[in-house]
Amino acid sequence: MKIHAEELLTFLAVAEAEGVGRGARILQRSQPAVSERLRALQLNLGEPLYQRSGRGIKLTAAGESLLPYARRLRESLAEVESWSARRQNLQEGSLRIAATNTVANYFLMEHLARFRSAYPSIQLQLKTGPLPDALSLGSWDLLFTEEQIVADHLPQHMEQEAWREDELVAILPRDHPWVQEGRQSARWEEILQQPIVWREAHSGIRRRVEAAIAHAGLCARYSVEVTGVEALRDAVAAGLGVGFASVEALDKVRWPLASLRLEPPRGLFWTLFLIRPQTDFQSRAVRVFLQLLFSH
Repeated sequence: MKIHAEELLTFLAVAEAEGVGRGARILQRSQPAVSERLRALQLNLGEPLYQRSGRGIKLTAAGESLLPYARRLRESLAEVESWSARRQNLQEGSLRIAATNTVANYFLMEHLARFRSAYPSIQLQLKTGPLPDALSLGSWDLLFTEEQIVADHLPQHMEQEAWREDELVAILPRDHPWVQEGRQSARWEEILQQPIVWREAHSGIRRRVEAAIAHAGLCARYSVEVTGVEALRDAVAAGLGVGFASVEALDKVRWPLASLRLEPPRGLFWTLFLIRPQTDFQSRAVRVFLQLLFSH
């Protein structure tokens, strides 16, 4: 036996209207269609729910007993409709984002601030820092990475795309001799003669620079290693060595440092990646945030 919600709501309308015809008008359906639903419901239940009484109906004992269940169903459906409307209007919901420190600090915060200002009722959860291999990608709505994830590691409902490209440059103190000479770029052979301040091993910028050095047939030197962008800035400013950073990040933070282009004349670039649910699996909050993200 399977009871359908439409049949129960039809019964409720007819019972409260005290007539099949009046119930059909309330439901805006034909009387034969309403009668068919009532017959199907009574057949499934195995007993009559009402009897004809003049121009109306009179509920049987079974019908009277079923009535409160039908009313609770209507109330529950109304609550679901209200919940759905709140989510569609972004008055309720959540947005869970995981991103590396660099991406979060220099590429995402302004977008998150605009989203938060427009939709304050949405609960934001932002995980920053290295994204370990053990991270459950499917536990997040959006992930922003500094390197491409192997396709086989992605959940079936998620897809990956190149999000944006940015140039990487060498950063050094403004009183460095190269800066005083007015130089605009430096070759790897020259860079590797200098002490270097490296980010931590899982840094996407570090991995991109290491790959470029290896591609040039050279070996990287490891002079100083720090954790985090701020530590890199402070170490370079203190004269501990040459570091590497993204042009867009430098434009936003205005560090008191100079920069030189790498691999002249073309420069060294890196790509940031976005992992997101396929369209059919995106929540309303995800869709709106992506629209905001790509509109600027």
